[in-house]
Amino acid sequence: MTPPLIFVVAPATLLPEANTSLEDLQVAQALGPSSGFSLRIFNRGADHPDLGGLPVDGHLTGELRRSSDGTEMLCDALILRIEPQHHWLGVYQGEPEEPTSLQCLDRVALSELSNATCWFYPTHDGTFLSWERDLRLSLQPGSIADCPEELASAPYERSRLSVLWSLLGDDASLTCVGLTYGGQRLDWPLRVISTEPMATWGRFRVDSQADHTLVVEDCLTVFPAPPWAA
Repeated sequence: MTPPLIFVVAPATLLPEANTSLEDLQVAQALGPSSGFSLRIFNRGADHPDLGGLPVDGHLTGELRRSSDGTEMLCDALILRIEPQHHWLGVYQGEPEEPTSLQCLDRVALSELSNATCWFYPTHDGTFLSWERDLRLSLQPGSIADCPEELASAPYERSRLSVLWSLLGDDASLTCVGLTYGGQRLDWPLRVISTEPMATWGRFRVDSQADHTLVVEDCLTVFPAPPWAA
């Protein structure tokens, strides 16, 4: 059985160039990306809420994706802040006869990889609400999510790697939302995660027929209620 590929995103100087161990890769990955954000996008229901009255935890629909007033959660994502201009990718694989000894297959600047785009919601016209909350985090080394057998057994090729970009919510510019290998998403399990106390709500409109297809109507940072207000 072919040992799985292991991926580490970190500054170039932290990526081992020779044979290494999983413990060394865990140390390197822990010094890689350390922040991200939660993103939710909602199709606005019948109400026209005041952004200042919306919850800091981003819960508008309870445990369901749609609430009784027609508000629907279209997107619920955790985005790592991977910076292609600063981060490198190291690719490692266990030796068939000694799986605990990991060989370095590749080290490459993310800025040198091919780019691909993907769609986040919304993908249709309308007025939407977006919620973002910053995260502090630490990652484990990554792997190929839902890796098909033919990809798992194939030799490593750098040309299969892509940096994935998308427009998120009411953003006007592209954001790096991750990496893929052979068209499959790379996944970095979370070691530690904590949330910032505040969050940002926005209301924006998408009109594919207008001169300006994206218009941000309102944006507001909200904070938890003080303990004495509970």
